[in-house]
Order: sequence, then structure tokens, then C-alpha cells
Amino acid sequence: MPVFSSSKKKSDEYCCKIYTMDAELQFTIEATAKGHTLFSLVCQTIGLREHWYFGLKFLDKVTNEWTWLQVNRTITSQPIQIQSNSISSKRPESPSATDNFKPHLLRSPPTSPSTSTLSLPSSSTSGAHPCVNVLELYFVVKFYPEEITNELIQDITRHLFYLQVKQDILNMDIYCPPDAAAHLASLALQAKFGDYDQLSSSSEPLNLESEALLPLSCFQKVELTRADWFSRIVALWRTHTSLTREDSEMAYLKHAQDLDMFGLSFFEISKMQGANKSNPSSQQQSDQSSIAAELWLGIDSLGIRFYKKNKLRPEVFFSWSDIKSVAAHDKKVILNMSGEKSATFAFYAAKSSVSKEILDLATGNHELYMKRRREQTIEIQQMRYFEGQQQKEKHRIITRERQLRLQAEKERDEIERKFNDYQRQMKEIHDTLLKYQEAAKLLARKAHISSEEARLQAEKAFEIETQLERCKYEINRNEEEKRLYARQISECEQIISTLVNDSVKSRKEAEELKIEVAKWRVAEAAAREKLLSITQLNQSIAVKNAATQAQQNLVQTSSPRTLSPPPYRPPLRNQELNQIDERAFLIEKQSKQAQLVLQLEDLKNVIQAKKIEERQTFLDKAYEENLAVGDNKYSTMQKASSGTASK
Repeated sequence: MPVFSSSKKKSDEYCCKIYTMDAELQFTIEATAKGHTLFSLVCQTIGLREHWYFGLKFLDKVTNEWTWLQVNRTITSQPIQIQSNSISSKRPESPSATDNFKPHLLRSPPTSPSTSTLSLPSSSTSGAHPCVNVLELYFVVKFYPEEITNELIQDITRHLFYLQVKQDILNMDIYCPPDAAAHLASLALQAKFGDYDQLSSSSEPLNLESEALLPLSCFQKVELTRADWFSRIVALWRTHTSLTREDSEMAYLKHAQDLDMFGLSFFEISKMQGANKSNPSSQQQSDQSSIAAELWLGIDSLGIRFYKKNKLRPEVFFSWSDIKSVAAHDKKVILNMSGEKSATFAFYAAKSSVSKEILDLATGNHELYMKRRREQTIEIQQMRYFEGQQQKEKHRIITRERQLRLQAEKERDEIERKFNDYQRQMKEIHDTLLKYQEAAKLLARKAHISSEEARLQAEKAFEIETQLERCKYEINRNEEEKRLYARQISECEQIISTLVNDSVKSRKEAEELKIEVAKWRVAEAAAREKLLSITQLNQSIAVKNAATQAQQNLVQTSSPRTLSPPPYRPPLRNQELNQIDERAFLIEKQSKQAQLVLQLEDLKNVIQAKKIEERQTFLDKAYEENLAVGDNKYSTMQKASSGTASK
């Protein structure tokens, strides 16, 4: 996009590089621009309307800590580091929204960023020049909703939350047990690549080694090889067939929301004190106000939590409905409670900047908490209506594609069945033809042998006739031997008669064999003609199958984001067949869900058997204790709210 620049000096302009989870944006701003102007530009560029969940972070040049950009102040008046254009070409690692802002904990920054360059409108568009001063900020999630599956409206909002939560889990900023991490990894693969069966049938091999799937702790704490982990994840992946990218990301967020540290911002605090204004001698309030020493403060969309032993089980929980106001004075933070027994709780942060950040997050979460309990604004209603229409259109398109896919699969199965039948028939005919050929060769060999025998007998008869002539000649020469020769002649004549009869019989058999060979050759020609006709029929079926596949590919390549596609005319099929297809689809979905549950249970058992006890952290042991007593994120929060978490 074009860069608009004013005629002012270069020192009056700044180049702002904004890093989102999957993109890199660049804006040229003036020195007097405020934070909300830059924030609005980022939201407009990426098409985000649910802007209240997000914020901009930068690295404080004074404290070297990650700090939220104040939108009501000018950008240059805040302690943001200003770099030269030459040294800012390399992208640093982005901050996480829930990790006390330690960039060195991040393992994988967003990949393949797309760059867009914009600037604020100015009075002149001539004499554009590159900026010397570069400001780097990060667009990340600042506030989380209470129910992520119902409150998020836009697809872009859901996608940014998905990328943020996925990175926090991979960086181990959110504690995730190994079995849940494998399940979330399978959903991430479904969101990125689609169905496993379609991907495995393609020519390009899938390389999971290059994908960031599991936190490093999974490989360190469980005696499973990378190949074993990947095979388990692929098995879980195959149960998510037919889930779209949007559904996979939403399912990922839905399961991640149940993790104990999801959506929480933690801060180290100390010296928590409380006093009941109306009844200072209240015993229950005294129990909650006696918490001191090293503590963690957790802030999320539901309220404020205090942790003492670990970050999985809160000791005290205050809902936003019970908190009247929050104030910060230097390092001290004061909670003013509402209700009949209004109390005041005070604690100290490590730095005054941390207390200000606690106040900022508490104020923002409290405002969103109250906003969710008021009537929805016109803007929210319009967004929900528009997104609802889009979801209906997507659902209609997906339903249509599923019906077409089922129909194409049925036709493909029918064609494959017919093709297999034809192949079986061709094999039978081919075997019969081979038998005919073998029989014809055998008969031809017998006929050749018979003809050779007849020729030998004819030669023998000729020799005997020659001997007979010689004998007659000798009889004429020697009368004394006439009687002897007469007897020999009589015997020879008998032998000749026998041989002549045998020769005639052999010739007759040879003629019969020739006639039989001719019959076999006629049968062989008929078999060849039948084989040729079946081959031509298979070629026509293959052409029809290719046309059907091309039509299916054309339907699948149609863009699902089109809001107003051309009117669709459903094929003339029986309504009962459609109902049968829907029931079959639901039965298949239930079967895959049951298979997923069984595989997750098996994976839990394997992890329990293969885990390395000496490498289990304090959080792992706390998680096992919660499972043993049947506690989860929500039950511990209820116990902390009632003051029974540590009992």
C-alpha cells in the first residue's frame, strides 16, 4: 500500500513496526500521534472490530520490561525504545500476554509475516522519504472473555486468540498436562492442514518434525520418543475429520479455556493486609486477611485471585461483583470491597510500575465484566447479526459440499465395485483363454507327434516294399529258394497289410486332431474379442470417473468465503436418501468422538506409566493432587471464593 508522508523533517516522523501473531505491519506516524490513533490503524488494517480485547506492548527503555501502551498519551512521550532503521530489520521475539512479560521464554515467534505499510494522513503527499527512527510494538491479547466460545464474534478475533493461546502453551506460560497438550496439538494440525486422510493421500509427504506441537516439558518429563508422541498425535488428529479451520480453532480454545492458568496475568506481591470496616472482629474475614509472605496475584475476566502454594489452586478469590474499586499508590494496591461488610485489602507490588499495570488490568477487566452484564450495544448486535449470517452461509456451503462429497463417494464406491467386477471377469476370461491356449498347444503337439509317427510308418512300409521287390528278384534268380521266399513274401504281405491299416488309422487320427485344433482356435478368437470389448468398456468407465473427479475438484475449489454465491439447485434425489446420509454422518461423528475419548484415556495411562518422577515440577504435583481430590479450575475458584480452598 502507498506510504503517505508530510513535508516535515525526518525527525518529526517515526516508523512504527507492529508485530501481530502472524503478520508484520508498518506505519509512518507523526511525533504528536497518540496511542489510540495507532491502535485504531492496526485494528482497521487487520479488519478487527472487537478491539477491546487487545492492546499494544513495547519494551520500556528505562526498566527493560514489557509495558502496555497508554492509548490516551502521545506515543513518543512514553518510554519506548527508539531504534535506527538499520538495526531494526531483525525481528525480536514478541511478548506474551500472560508471562510477566519475559521475552526470552518464547520459543517460536510468528512465522511468515506479511508486511503492510501505512501512515497517518498528512497535509502533503509529495517528497516521501524513509524514516530514520523506528518504534517496535506488539499487538497481543490484553483481556480475556469469560466464555470464549460464546463471546468471541469475529473470525479474526478467534484466530488471534488461538495463536496467542497456542504460543503461551508451547512456551509453558500456561501449564498444560501432557495428555491435554497432545489433544490440543491434534486440533492445531487439523486447523492448519485439514483432514489427515486427504493429506496422506497427496504426493507431498508430511513432515511433523518441523512443526511446534508440544511444550518442551512433554519430552523432558515423559519417557516417550518423538516418534511415539507424533504417532499418538496423528491418531488423535484422524478423529477430527471434517472439522473446518474455524471449528478446529474454536475447539482448541474451548479445551484450553479449562486449563487452570488460562487468561490469567500473574504478579508477585507481598504483605497482604485486610480490615473489615463494619465489623473488625469478623473471624471469617480475619482468616482471609491473614495471608502474608510471598504471594502471587492473578487477574482475569472473573476477578482477582491470590495464590500462596502454587498457581493452580487459589487461596482467595474475589469476584468483580464484590470489588467496588481498585486504587494504587506507589507500590501499594488497595481493593475496596462492596456489600454490607465493606472491607479494604491492601498489598504491595515489587515496583510502582507493576502496581500501575495491576490497576490498568483490574480496571479494564472490571469494565468488561460490567459491560457483559448490561444490554448489548447496537454495534455488538450488528456484529452478531452479520457474523450469524456469515456462519449460516458457511454452514449452508459446508452442508452442500458434504452432500456432494457423500454423493461423489457413493458414486466412486459404485464405480470401484463395478471396476472390481470387471477386473474379476477379465481375470476369469484371461485364465480361460490361457487354458484354451494351453489345450491348443497340447493338441497341436499331439497332432505333430501323430504326423511324425505316420511318416515313420510310411517310410517303414516303403522299406518293406523295397525288400519285397528284392525278394522277388532273388526268387527269379534262385528257384530253390522260391518256396522259402514265397513264405517270406506271404509274411511280409501280412505285415504290410497291418502297417497300411495302421497308417490309414494314424492319418485319420491326425485329421481329427487338426479339426479339433481348428475348433480351439475359433474359441480362442472369440475369447479375444470378448476381452477387447470389456477393455473398451473399462476405458469408458475411466473417462467417466475422470470427468466426475474433475467436477468434484471444481466444486471443492470454490471459495467458501463468498457471501452471495450463485443460486444452488439441489440434485433431484430422494429426500429419504438425504436423511439416511445425515444419520450416517451423525453416527460416524459419534463414533469418532468415542474413539477420541478412548485414545485420550489410553494416552493418559501411557503417560502415567512413562513419566519420570524426579523431573516432575511443583505444578505437576499440584495438578496430580487436584485430580486426586476431583478438583478443577472452577471448583478451586468456588472454594477460594467461599474461603475453603486450603481446607
